[in-house]
Amino acid sequence: MNVRVACVGGAVLDRVYGVEVLPGTDGKSRASSYREFGGGMAGNAAVAIARLGGQARWWGRVGDDAIGAGVLAGLAAEGVATDEARVVEGAVSSHSLVLSDAQGRRAIVLYRSDGLDPDASWLPLAAVGGLDAVLADNRWIDGAVAALSAARAAGLPAVLDADAGADPRSREAVRAASHAIFSEPGLAEIYGTTDPDEGLRRAATDAPFVAVTLGGAGLRWLEAGRGVAALPAFPVTAVETVGAGDVFHGAFALALAEGQPPREALRFAAATAALKCQGSGGRASYPDRAAVEARLARG
Repeated sequence: MNVRVACVGGAVLDRVYGVEVLPGTDGKSRASSYREFGGGMAGNAAVAIARLGGQARWWGRVGDDAIGAGVLAGLAAEGVATDEARVVEGAVSSHSLVLSDAQGRRAIVLYRSDGLDPDASWLPLAAVGGLDAVLADNRWIDGAVAALSAARAAGLPAVLDADAGADPRSREAVRAASHAIFSEPGLAEIYGTTDPDEGLRRAATDAPFVAVTLGGAGLRWLEAGRGVAALPAFPVTAVETVGAGDVFHGAFALALAEGQPPREALRFAAATAALKCQGSGGRASYPDRAAVEARLARG
């Protein structure tokens, strides 16, 4: 089923340094490798959707610099439509520094350009009626609220990828979503508790379906009128975890767009993210549909 999903939010250039051990405060590490990849929450999700057989389009902003041109070219090379993206004259495109250690753990520093106008009035919301789902991250709240609200008004899945270190207005985006999926740090930051179940209960006052990813501990979710449910993680030896959450969200949005029930969509997304963690090379490690279905078939 070739479904159509718009991904709204960030797409950046990731500068990835491989280190043996992540440095602590005032520490230093010597990089054994250096690579550049396309990154960003919504951009990566769009690539994951395209890799899994969906039609993905990216609605976001870049500057008119070499980084921005590279970001758009990288998305287009993966089959993501970028013709509706906005190029902001004179702006420096967003980019990030990523440290990735030998155990697959990482630390990320994101430069979010102040030159990218937060105004969302240019978004092609009239096109939402021709989609099957909308996904947004919480890096651009005005865009997320506009797109998710339009999706819900059209009766479509409106999925929010809610991570930490984002806009303090993130709850506005949660309230606009039909499905809000949090990282563990994101849930704690937005709802003020380190207890995932309590965080979900608080989040459930803002959205009808909420979930939190817990890495090797799997994930937990809460649907309106029901108790907290759990799904174990797929066993995996992690090689590179950068982008795994973005891949999870893209796969989840795709599965909902296809009509999969939420639990099956979560399992599909978890399998996709687990396979991604087994590889390296940024987007080159994102699995295709056949690989995910084979992993699901193994149980």
